[in-house]
Amino acid sequence: MHCGIYRVEWLSKKMPWCKKNHVNIYRDKPRPKWQRWCAYIFGLVAIAFICFWMLRDTAPVKINNPIPEDLEKNPGSIVGSQQLNDVHWRMKIRHVNTHLVEECKTSNYTIFTQKNLELDEQSMEESYIHLCKPSISVVNARAVFSDASNNYVTCQEQYAGITKKKTRKYPFSLKYISGTTFMAETKVIRQPKDACMWLHAIDIVESHWD
Repeated sequence: MHCGIYRVEWLSKKMPWCKKNHVNIYRDKPRPKWQRWCAYIFGLVAIAFICFWMLRDTAPVKINNPIPEDLEKNPGSIVGSQQLNDVHWRMKIRHVNTHLVEECKTSNYTIFTQKNLELDEQSMEESYIHLCKPSISVVNARAVFSDASNNYVTCQEQYAGITKKKTRKYPFSLKYISGTTFMAETKVIRQPKDACMWLHAIDIVESHWD
């Protein structure tokens, strides 16, 4: 009799399919797959928003009125790959862009450069230009002339209450880093008005508007 009892116990341990599965009546039913995907997507969006909020730059941007002494300041510094690959630096530039877009709506300015910008009470040093119309922000702007640059236009330019007439050559290739995508771009400037505007801004940035 005892041997039979031990045998049954041994079989029950070796053959788990003989065990009776107990159903937990308190366990929730599995959620539909679409609900789980919605939860995953919502979580990712929330994480991305938190990261954006933590990384965004909220430093105050101050715009100073142009003064003749601006042209005695150092030329705008060339932005290198280290800054272009820096997430915080990109956020800073985008923050400046956003502020200037709003400033363009309420002021008489048409061009902003780093000469008149302060970020968090420190002068902006990067080679930077923001045009109001069309709205565009660039760094490292430079004009590249060629043998085809054989047209001339007389531009009447103003800065800090000083007016000058400058003879400008065009067309030319405008090379720059986009202040939005931070990718290198090239634009051919063919119109006299655009040539005056860009070459004037570049001269201000580089401190040789003379």
